[in-house]
Amino acid sequence: MRVIIFALSLTQLFALDAQFQGNSLKGSLGDILSFSWDIHHPDGANITFSEIDLEGTGIEVLNRDLTQIEGGSNLLYAAAIYDSVGVYTFPSTIVYVEDAHGLDSLFLRGPELEISSILTASDTSFRDIKGIHEIRTPLNLFYALIFIIVLIVGYMIHFLIKRLFKSKAENRQLKIIVPPEEAHVIALRAFESLKRSKYIRFEQFKDFYSELTYILKQYYENRYLVDALEQTTSEFLITMNSISEFDTDMINETQGLLEKADFIKFAKAKSDELESGKALTMAIDLVNRTKVKSNQGDNT
Repeated sequence: MRVIIFALSLTQLFALDAQFQGNSLKGSLGDILSFSWDIHHPDGANITFSEIDLEGTGIEVLNRDLTQIEGGSNLLYAAAIYDSVGVYTFPSTIVYVEDAHGLDSLFLRGPELEISSILTASDTSFRDIKGIHEIRTPLNLFYALIFIIVLIVGYMIHFLIKRLFKSKAENRQLKIIVPPEEAHVIALRAFESLKRSKYIRFEQFKDFYSELTYILKQYYENRYLVDALEQTTSEFLITMNSISEFDTDMINETQGLLEKADFIKFAKAKSDELESGKALTMAIDLVNRTKVKSNQGDNT
């Protein structure tokens, strides 16, 4: 039965794709650059997007349109750059598609926008308006040179003395090497802090599940050396199924936690104190079952 459910999930996943259309990716300062994606998805699906952080990028989004096309939707961006010439990378975004079969996501990598100068070669060549005039000053260059040499020698003496005292102080200090913490120690401490937080008490379930899934993905990343935090739920489940260290129970329990969290975070699904407590207990149990056992025994 689990194999059939998983196969249906993969069928839905592979039905979701996007085709990039670079309408105009090159221009000058202030020009309107446009690009789009044809997103193929089931009819009647609800489309939402993650927020795009343009802070410090120099890019300004003038318009974003989502229109229906045959077999899906077209997402069109119009942007402009006013800072300077060069190549700018438009931030990536995540598309969330929800229909009767459930919630899925698609990663859209932002294109590179090239801004060139509107100046011609003749505009960038400068000529002297007047000839160069020699300005005589009363300063004696010989004494100026002596003054500069004295400053340089004084700075070098100060630097050498300071470095000598610093080296002696470092030699007197005992160097302590602290070994890095194991993945399960970091995760269990973070879960304990989450358990004592105010999220459940004040019914802040969206924040609770965001923190819960972050801690769990960070544990998988540290424990199994996989790029979990940068992947969406569907992408990470594909990664888990491709690695032999993840057994069926781990994959099913992780899928349940991550998909439930996605519904609460992005689809505004409801939750309660009992359900959130069970989710936290399941995440802690996943860590305890998969943590690396030390030679002396680990009761953490």
